[in-house]
Amino acid sequence: MAEVLISWIIIGITSYTVGFEICGFHDRLVSVPHPHVLRCLVGLCAVNVYAEVFSLFTGVGMWADYLLMLICLVIVYFDRSRLGQAMDISAAAKRSPVKALIYVLIILTMAYGTSRGYMHFDTNLYHAQAIHWIEDYGTVPGLANIQSRFGYNSAEFALNALYGFKWYLGRSLHTSAGFFAMLSSFIAMDIYRAFGKSETGRPVIRPRVSDFVRIGLIFYLGVIYSEMISPSSDHYAQLLLFDIIIIWLDAVHLTEAYSVYAVLCLLMVYAVTVKLSLAPLLLLALIPGIYWIKNKKYGNIAICLITGLLVMVPYFIRGYIISGWILYPSTLIKLGSPDWQVPKGMAQYDAREIGMWGRGITRAEDWDTVNAFNWLPAYVSALSPMEKLWLIMSAVALVIIVILCVRAFILRRVMKHKSDSLLPVPMILCIGMVTWFVAAPLIRYGYSYIIIVPLITVGMYCGYPYDLHNISILNLPKGINSNMRYRINTTVFLILFAAVAVLKIKGLLVDITQTMNEKQYYVNQQDYIDGEAFTYTVDGVTVYVAEDSGQIGYYKLPSTVEERHDFALRGSDLSDGFYHTN
Repeated sequence: MAEVLISWIIIGITSYTVGFEICGFHDRLVSVPHPHVLRCLVGLCAVNVYAEVFSLFTGVGMWADYLLMLICLVIVYFDRSRLGQAMDISAAAKRSPVKALIYVLIILTMAYGTSRGYMHFDTNLYHAQAIHWIEDYGTVPGLANIQSRFGYNSAEFALNALYGFKWYLGRSLHTSAGFFAMLSSFIAMDIYRAFGKSETGRPVIRPRVSDFVRIGLIFYLGVIYSEMISPSSDHYAQLLLFDIIIIWLDAVHLTEAYSVYAVLCLLMVYAVTVKLSLAPLLLLALIPGIYWIKNKKYGNIAICLITGLLVMVPYFIRGYIISGWILYPSTLIKLGSPDWQVPKGMAQYDAREIGMWGRGITRAEDWDTVNAFNWLPAYVSALSPMEKLWLIMSAVALVIIVILCVRAFILRRVMKHKSDSLLPVPMILCIGMVTWFVAAPLIRYGYSYIIIVPLITVGMYCGYPYDLHNISILNLPKGINSNMRYRINTTVFLILFAAVAVLKIKGLLVDITQTMNEKQYYVNQQDYIDGEAFTYTVDGVTVYVAEDSGQIGYYKLPSTVEERHDFALRGSDLSDGFYHTN
C-alpha cells in the first residue's frame, strides 16, 4: 500500500504538471468542478502518448522515466508562479478541513484496493505480458503472431510500462488503474453539491443530471474495487467514459462550455485508443464542431483535429507494427503487406471470436449458426440479477431516448423550437450502446453504457432545474404543483442514491475485511503471478506455455497459449519480431 501511494505521488505530479501546461490556454477550466482532476486526465493522456512514442524506438524504462521527469522540471521552473497558485492545497484544506479529510480517506481506501485483490483472467493471459514486452523491447514487429491478443494494442499498456518502475524495483508495478479510479472517486464525491440550502437557509436537495450519473459511477467503482490491481483496459475505458460524461453534463450551462467540450473530446479520442469499442462516442466532437463552424472559428477546429491526430497516430503506428494491420483485428484497412503481418484469415477468425465470446459462445466455429436472437436466452440467463436489471433499464431508456429524439426533430422542423442542449449526449450514448451490443455484448465491455443511459434518462427529468428540458412525454399529470414535483423528483434521487450507497458500502466492507490479514501488501503491492509452464523451442528460443488455461502471468517471456510452430523470428533477437510461417 505504501508502494502504491509513492507511485501515485509520482503519477500525480507528472500528470498534473503536463496537464496543467497543456490546459494553460484554457484557464477558464477553473469554472469546471474538479479542474485538478481534469488536468490530471489530460496529463495522463499526454504522458501515455509520450510512452507510446518512446516505445517505437526502445523499451519504456529508466530513460523514459528520467526524460519525463526532466520535462516536468522544466515546466515547473518556467511556469512555477501559475503552478503554485493553482496547487495551493494548504489554503483549500483550511477553507474546508472536513472535505480535505474526506479526500484523504478516499485516497487511502483506493490505495488499499490497488495494493491487493483479484488479478483479471486476461491480465494473467496477456495484459502483463504485453506490458513486459513494452518495458523490455518497446514495440515489437509481428508480436501478434505469437498471441493474437497482443494485436489489440491498448494504449494503457504503454502507460503501465512507464509507471511500472521495473528498472528500479526489479518487478513491475501496476498502479495506474487504481489512480484512474481514485480520480473518478473525486468526481463522484462531487455529488454532495446536490445537498444544499435555499435562499432562506432551509435544507434543499437539488440533484443535477450529472448527479444521477455519479450514482452510476459510485456503483461501478464498487464493482471494480477488488479488481483495480489489474491493468485491464476495460476499467480505464469505462472510468474515462463516466468522467467525460459527468464533466460534460456539468459544463452544459457554462458560458465557456465549448472550450471544455474541446478538452473532453480530446480525452474521448484518448479513450478510444484505450478501448477501440468506444469509437462511436467520437460523435460527441460534432457538438463543439458544429458550433465552431456556425461561428466561423476554424482555428479551434484545426487545433482539435491536430491534437486528436497527435493522440491517435502513435496508437495506429504501434498497432501496425505489432500486427501489420491498422485496426486489428479488423482487416478493412490494409496498408501494404509487411512480412510480419498477421494472416488475414487469422485476424478475421479473431474478430469473430471476440463477437462470439461477447455473446457467451466459446467456439468461434459456431458463427454460422448464430443469428440475431438465438443466443439471447442463454446470454441473459448467464447475467447476474443486477446486470439483468441494468440491461432492462437501459433497453427501456433507449426507447424513451428514441422517442425524445423524434419529438425534438419534429418540433425543430415543424414548430421551429430550439433543440434541447442535453439531448445529443444520451442520443450518442445510445448509439454507442447499440454498437456495443451488436458487436460484442460482453457486459464488462459496455458496463458504463447500461448504467449511464438509464440514469441520464431519469436525470433529464428529475435533474435540477426541473423545467429546463420540457420533456413532455415524461411530464407528470396536470394538477401536480411544483412542490409536489420537487418531492417526487428528490425522492427518486434519494432512493437511487441510498440503494447504491448501501449496496456498495456493504460490498466495500466485505472486500476490505477479506484481505485485511494480508499484511505484506501494506508495504508492497501484490505482484503479478508467475504461472507454471512447460517449454518448447522456436529458432533456438525457449517459449513458455502456461499449464493453467493460458495463465502465464508476467515473468515468463516469450509465451504462447499453446505449443505452436507456425511462427519464426525475423532476426537474431526478440526485438526483431516475428512472422507467420504458413
